[in-house]
Amino acid sequence: MGNGKIKQAKELTEDDILKLCIVSQFSKEEILFCYKNFIADCPGGKLSKKDFQNIYKKIYPGNKTTKFSSRIFDVYDRNKDGFLDFEEFLKAYKITTGSDLNEKLKVAFEIYDLNNDGVLDKKEMFETLCSIYTMAGIDQKNKGYKKLAEEKINIIYDRFNLKKDNFLTLQEFIQCYLNDESLKKILNATFLEQKPHNFPNGPKSYREYHSEAIQKALSL
Repeated sequence: MGNGKIKQAKELTEDDILKLCIVSQFSKEEILFCYKNFIADCPGGKLSKKDFQNIYKKIYPGNKTTKFSSRIFDVYDRNKDGFLDFEEFLKAYKITTGSDLNEKLKVAFEIYDLNNDGVLDKKEMFETLCSIYTMAGIDQKNKGYKKLAEEKINIIYDRFNLKKDNFLTLQEFIQCYLNDESLKKILNATFLEQKPHNFPNGPKSYREYHSEAIQKALSL
């Protein structure tokens, strides 16, 4: 379109940095470090869904990554404009690399809650687990992966759906994570693994950060 030039992102002002410090609880130095690396990958200051999906495709070549990566993007894209800006990226970075487990679990719950109604039914859990399995290539190694997903879902609902209404609440979801080690590995695929911030020797770029986060968390 047009001359094909990308509009360069603006420099952060002191007011921008102060706001980002408040929402992320990062220091000024940490924010500037992240911004430099974010702009290196996204010179226009925004990341499109297609580019986000391509990150996953490069990490898992040959695997079906589009469905799960699309869902993660939709959850991170808080203003629903079809792009991740730096503030949205920073908030996601804070959650996925921080130590606040409740915050991580709330985001993981959002990722599983496909129809955004505040509870998880078995269909949502099944679709999400299958998309995780296909992203990891488990569908290529185990043709019975859908049955495996169904079995794990039945375990989850039998043990943790206290009302027996086939809907998991956030609190039941949290108890599921805290009390079952095998299921914890599945939920870690949505980046729940605790991982401290590591500045300034952390991942060098947005893509490298995601590569590291996915490969460490996806321990199925």
